[in-house]
Amino acid sequence: MKKLIYFLAAVIIFSCNKDDDNNPPAVTMENLAGDYKITSATIAGTDILDIYLKACQKDDIYTLNADGTYEITDAGTTCIPPSDTTGTWTLSGNDITIGDRQFTVVNFNGSTIEATTTADQNGIPVTVDVVFTKQ
Repeated sequence: MKKLIYFLAAVIIFSCNKDDDNNPPAVTMENLAGDYKITSATIAGTDILDIYLKACQKDDIYTLNADGTYEITDAGTTCIPPSDTTGTWTLSGNDITIGDRQFTVVNFNGSTIEATTTADQNGIPVTVDVVFTKQ
């Protein structure tokens, strides 16, 4: 009987976790709010994180507040001059604008934001895939 109870409990727990995976949180300012680091930047699958960010920017914390304000904190290795920044961010559908940079959210699971943005590479606009990971 104990084994049956444990089995049923395990089935319930795993089925709840599966349901959560199938219902990601909505892309809203409240759900996106939090502290993030940029953990990946690629162009056509090629890692460009070292090109996209200076070494001193890789550990910076991007804080998105639900009230539409943001703060970039120059954490860890400090840039000269420090890259601390504040401002406002907006959300329109799946498009996030942080300061003057626009991103389109392609996936959000509550702990990571996968987004695209456009950058200039030798005069040619390219799509950059960026991953922000919640801290």
